[in-house]
Amino acid sequence: MKTKIISKRMLIVICLLLAIAFMANFSQAAGFRPRIEAGCSVGLRALNNSQLRDVYGSGINVFPNVTLIWKGVMFGLGYEAGFKPDGIIGIYEEPAELSVKGLEVFAGYQMRFQNFAPYVKIGYGFYAYKQIVDSEYVDEFPVDGNKSGLLLAGGVKYYPLRKMFISVEVKYGSLKVKPYDVEIDVGGVRVNGGIGVSF
Repeated sequence: MKTKIISKRMLIVICLLLAIAFMANFSQAAGFRPRIEAGCSVGLRALNNSQLRDVYGSGINVFPNVTLIWKGVMFGLGYEAGFKPDGIIGIYEEPAELSVKGLEVFAGYQMRFQNFAPYVKIGYGFYAYKQIVDSEYVDEFPVDGNKSGLLLAGGVKYYPLRKMFISVEVKYGSLKVKPYDVEIDVGGVRVNGGIGVSF
């Protein structure tokens, strides 16, 4: 089952990369020059589920990404990593660790006002999530799976130089999983700041 999920994800990623490359070549052939931006942002990620939030609090996330921009229209992809908080869980107060990471693809639109460019994005994320509890009682019930979900984001970029930008972004995503009998939401709100370059 995991092999099929990975193959499907790889196919989606390859198609998106080919689509971005095709759009770049087509626009250049038509006399338009798209801009490619590569950046990386870091920030806080809070969990949607209140019980998990009480255990793990918030954590750090890192998001390297690449975006193709043509006349304000944005297409891109990135990889969210770094979210791996730990906490104490259960009536026996056992050490636990949760991680959520994965590929995100998105489309959006940005408007340029001199050195500032506010934008909005909608996307889809393909995530791997895993919870490890240091307890002999849950060894037979691991929380380890893959899930995808919708993303909404908005932010603003500031260009202090023509080919360099600083960004601030707020992103929300819901990621409902059901490792046992109860469905929980391991999605969350991310507030990130970053830096990048334009080509």
